[in-house]
Amino acid sequence: MPELRRDIGLWRGIALNMIDMVGIGPFITIPLILMAMGGGRGMLAWILGGLLAISDGLVTAELSASMPGSGGSYVFLRNAYGRAGRLISFLFLFQILFSAPLSMASGCIGFASYLKVIIPAAGNHIGLTATIVCILTMLLLLRRIEAIGKFSILLWIGVLATLAIVITAGLPHLKLDAFAFWRAPRLDGGIGYAGLGVALIYAVYDYLGYYNICYIGDEVRDPQRTIPRVIVISILAIGAIYLVMNACLISVLPMKQAMNSPSIVADYLALLLGTRAAQWISILILWTAFASIFSLMLGYSRILYAAARDGNFFGWFAKLHATEAYPYVSILFLGCVATAFCWMSLKNVLQAILSIRAIIPFMAQIIGAVLLRQREPDRPRPFRMWLYPLPAIIALGLWSFIVISPQKGLKVGGLYVIAAGTLFYIARGWLERRRTTA
Repeated sequence: MPELRRDIGLWRGIALNMIDMVGIGPFITIPLILMAMGGGRGMLAWILGGLLAISDGLVTAELSASMPGSGGSYVFLRNAYGRAGRLISFLFLFQILFSAPLSMASGCIGFASYLKVIIPAAGNHIGLTATIVCILTMLLLLRRIEAIGKFSILLWIGVLATLAIVITAGLPHLKLDAFAFWRAPRLDGGIGYAGLGVALIYAVYDYLGYYNICYIGDEVRDPQRTIPRVIVISILAIGAIYLVMNACLISVLPMKQAMNSPSIVADYLALLLGTRAAQWISILILWTAFASIFSLMLGYSRILYAAARDGNFFGWFAKLHATEAYPYVSILFLGCVATAFCWMSLKNVLQAILSIRAIIPFMAQIIGAVLLRQREPDRPRPFRMWLYPLPAIIALGLWSFIVISPQKGLKVGGLYVIAAGTLFYIARGWLERRRTTA
């Protein structure tokens, strides 16, 4: 019987996390954030997004050190809620069938959208291009984890090179006033911080992925120490990069252009380095987008595998390749479903992701961590969240704001997924009881 191999160390783990977090997100959402906040006040959304990421990341780090197996939130929710844990973890798995392919599709659509900077004709075939990227990623993941870990380092180098060029080009022009969001004028006639809810939705999307290392816990060396370190280092590094990059962009580009640019980084680099240089660097931006899609599909495939292995989900997801030991059924399923979502609009995909995931797993996981502290105070915790319970309170408060803000991050579709998953769980239990009593 093949088993997963522990071939991911600290640096490979950081590489996988960081390429998942960056992706194409910031290169396409910066104008959306600026537009929502009427200009430079959008910096507040990046700061609050980073605060949410590090607060929630500390909660996740504690849980992952205590329960370091593959599956991440699935394992945490199953253990944190006692008898109800089986239902809540199942609901997480059920929404993964939708949210994971949506997350991958968002990267593929963003990749296809940015490709038109280099190949203008690609703008007429976004869905087809995104589908091709998704299929290619799926095929590259059909190999053993050691090869994937080495490939992730190569992808990570491309991500860091992209961010370094973008930031280095703008540093000589950086204005410290770019960080003083409270003094920034609103160019849209809006009042105060109206639009913060929708801006925070886009900013949080750009930070998502800090938990990705938890999904492959059975393939990480010394996971009790490595996983928390990967989570914290990744969030702090990406948070600093995002703030400086955003400040550079709005220091160089006229604000109205930045708010309306479909390819803000290309416009920014064209102004600083010329059109030809901007086109070459756009290739690195596409490299970064592809790296994120790769990391997403890798992590989510391990969740479905871990749940099926435990008998809490469809058994076929537990199948591993006979010689290379990777969960090929999970990879193929996610890749195929994601290709269908590649034909949706990017805006609808982004809204659907947070709508489905806001309550389960994020809010449920935070509450679960606190409950676990109360119910099992003596449980071994190799890493304990700093300043407990402050990170849990901050994370839960910011997630709640996203859910109930005027630009609600929770759409009715997210509730439909939870309801459908509950009904499916009840029906599944009823069928199992009938089989055992027959």
